[in-house]
Amino acid sequence: MSQPRIKHYLINEKYEDPGIVIEIPQLGEYVLFDVGNIHRLDRELIKKITKVFITHTHMDHFIGFDTLLRYKLGRPHTVEFFGINPLAENVYAKLQGYTWNLVEFEPQLIFRVKQISGELFETYEFDIKKKFAKDFISEEKIKDNVIYENKFYRVRFAVLDHKINVLGYSFEFKNKLLLKKEKVEALPLRGREVGEFKTFLEDQNNRGRTLRIGEKLYLYEDLFQDYAYIQKGTKISYITDVVYSPENREKIVNLVRDSDYLYCESVFLERDREQAEKVYHLTTKQTAEIANSANVKHLIVFHFSRRYGKNKEIVMNEIRKLFPDVS
Repeated sequence: MSQPRIKHYLINEKYEDPGIVIEIPQLGEYVLFDVGNIHRLDRELIKKITKVFITHTHMDHFIGFDTLLRYKLGRPHTVEFFGINPLAENVYAKLQGYTWNLVEFEPQLIFRVKQISGELFETYEFDIKKKFAKDFISEEKIKDNVIYENKFYRVRFAVLDHKINVLGYSFEFKNKLLLKKEKVEALPLRGREVGEFKTFLEDQNNRGRTLRIGEKLYLYEDLFQDYAYIQKGTKISYITDVVYSPENREKIVNLVRDSDYLYCESVFLERDREQAEKVYHLTTKQTAEIANSANVKHLIVFHFSRRYGKNKEIVMNEIRKLFPDVS
């Protein structure tokens, strides 16, 4: 099977609330990054979203929580939120803004929040049957920069500076090992042996080991070269609300390196750099420098300052001079 089609796009116009959607219908995966004004999103799509990655809870990144909540009521499921402390408290405050005296008639809706708190991941649950009380579930020490992972993709993070701690994200759809069908069919493998053969090749810990096929032993490296190939995954990164400091720049470049698509704020023109520094945002030149340094293939810019009105091209034209593959 070929890689599932991944659809991704900005939620709003470039001068409106930030946020992107990633859709993988073949896998039933619908992922949201930031939940500002989401009124443009189709109601049926909102109902399908089960994972939300929040950079921080400034109003333009979080005000859409109420809309999400409204469309989530009425069917049993769990919505997972990811972010940084105080996200769990912010979710709790949102939920407690309503009266839940008829919840015995509601299907069970759970919001699960996994947040970074210092060196720990903390997980909380908010269950409609408990009137969305804040229940502590678990904590674990952060070992790497992966905040979520399943069989098909992982999401990495970096803690960045916006005069508060905010998160940058990279969504990495994993590489997939495929077999060279005609060559494998020539091997003395039948039925589930083909699956076991593929499983052996998928585990890189088998490097240097051998596998018996029929009467012959084969080295892992030789089997991989002759009978398999890698279908490259897709990397989609999302960066917004950050100051251009040496520390931020290094963290962002390391996180988004080799992204197929980088969604990155470009709030101000370079002539307004002083204002960008005051409010901890990026200029066109700074955004382009990050994309160039990180070997990004395609750059999508957004979060343009209101001072430019709806004149998107004034920002786009300045970036194109420094990073042509931009939209």
